[in-house]
Amino acid sequence: MANCRERSTYPICSSGRRATFYYPGGGTYSGHWLCNKRHGWGIKTSPKRTSEDFANKKVPNGQLVYEGEWFQNKRHGSGSMLRKHGPELKLIYAGHWYEGEKCGEGKQIYPDGCVYFGKWQKSQRHGIGIQWYATGDNYVGEWESDLRHGLGVHIYANGNRYEGHFARGYKNGEGVFYHMHTGQIQKGMWENDNAKTSLMQDEAMLRRNDKPTPYPIPVNCLKYPNEIIRELFQRYKVFGDRIPRPFNDKMCLKFIHRNREFATLEQRFASPTMVDLYPDAGFPCTCDCQQRSRNQK
Repeated sequence: MANCRERSTYPICSSGRRATFYYPGGGTYSGHWLCNKRHGWGIKTSPKRTSEDFANKKVPNGQLVYEGEWFQNKRHGSGSMLRKHGPELKLIYAGHWYEGEKCGEGKQIYPDGCVYFGKWQKSQRHGIGIQWYATGDNYVGEWESDLRHGLGVHIYANGNRYEGHFARGYKNGEGVFYHMHTGQIQKGMWENDNAKTSLMQDEAMLRRNDKPTPYPIPVNCLKYPNEIIRELFQRYKVFGDRIPRPFNDKMCLKFIHRNREFATLEQRFASPTMVDLYPDAGFPCTCDCQQRSRNQK
């Protein structure tokens, strides 16, 4: 009897692949375990929300589903987060995770229609990345702490383009703005998306075309324009020194070329699942048949 009592006090350690586990507060998990912790490949769903929660806007509509790799109860490795609303599955994020947070390379689709693909760090956009906005604008460049920070290119929906420095999400520092609808180039210093001092050049003249632009630049009537421009650039040059990191054009071009397949926003599958996003994904075999075959070779 004493031995039975002692054995009953031993903790139960569950490891391996198990059937669906139902949490007391709602939600399920199907996949692999290691010492009572989610470890390996698995699928976890969040608790179902009631109509009252949706009406009070306490939680977003739908049910969250994570399909991917786990490590010690945390999302770790390759995986995707989806939102399930009825029979529909909408992709939120697909990429790499580290200790429960988005880290590495991944793609996220925001509720307003924006799409970001690039580097992540602690669930924030950090590094080289591409952002497609719902307005039709595009941004390619550096990010830091979920903001545009560094050197980048912002392409507007109307065809205009800005190339230069960004800081804290705004155009800050030295940059060039291409006015495609007027055929002119604006070079200057920027502060919080505002051009503090700049020079306008006729693009037709730079290309050595005889035909002028439809919006010619007025004649300069300043008596000493060079001295005035030099003084203005010195005043706002400090904004260009805020970002000491050099910009590697070749690296950025390789990044765009390698990930150009993500430029289309059309879904290739009716319901994006981990099988679609990662064709080789699935529950690995838990037996030792593969190890025996390797030993025989």
